[in-house]
Amino acid sequence: MTTRALLLSVWDMGLVVPIACALALAGYGVRYRRRLEGRAVFFGLAVALFFVALASPIGVLARGLLFSAHMLQHLLLMLAIPPLALLGLPRERDPRASLRERGAFGYVGPWAAGVGAMWIWHARALCNAAAVSPSVQWLQTASLVAMGLAFWHPILAPRLAERMPPFAAMLYLFAACVGCTILGVVVTLSPVEVCSAYVHPVDALGVLPLVRDGWGLSCHADQEIGGLLMWVPACFVYAAAILATLGRYYREEPSVARAVRGAP
Repeated sequence: MTTRALLLSVWDMGLVVPIACALALAGYGVRYRRRLEGRAVFFGLAVALFFVALASPIGVLARGLLFSAHMLQHLLLMLAIPPLALLGLPRERDPRASLRERGAFGYVGPWAAGVGAMWIWHARALCNAAAVSPSVQWLQTASLVAMGLAFWHPILAPRLAERMPPFAAMLYLFAACVGCTILGVVVTLSPVEVCSAYVHPVDALGVLPLVRDGWGLSCHADQEIGGLLMWVPACFVYAAAILATLGRYYREEPSVARAVRGAP
């Protein structure tokens, strides 16, 4: 098998993922049919990435064949799809509403969900179960998306009154970056396999000769790449979100403050 043949042929041709994507787009269109605008592109991109994460070679190789594909899939499900989906929802700005104060402890749950999801699903027993069991993998997928939405909601909530104050949001994101960096370092530098299912995979597709010999990707190198994906690109996502939050503060804070005070 060649790389081109892998990219063209190793796709999940089942109906579950396409139906889920079609239902998401249909539900979005029905719910917001009178408010469809440029933001719909973000939601469409989130659905497209969901399809790629599960049905493309990324999703197929993540099922017990390549740990790096598994990690890339997790990043899409946690750090790309949820924020894009939230960005795709129309904003709800109520000039009569005041900013809701939840206090610092009110954001511990969403933060723990977002960071803890990665740590929980890389516990050896759960990681191995998700790699070989379709039912556990579906549970993993649903939980990652749900926890991702919980994590990103205080940052990108459609109702501006439900968003964290900007500087608290930047601290929230920075702390998440630290948590993911620690996991990435642990995975990258671990002398033993994090998920043993990827060390002795069942290669029903016949792709391992290409991966091991053609790409020169050993089990250890595969794990290192997976750890680096969690370590470096994930923090770029958080850094971009921090910069966007800072920009939103300087762009929107004056107008929000005037609305809260009732000023013209």
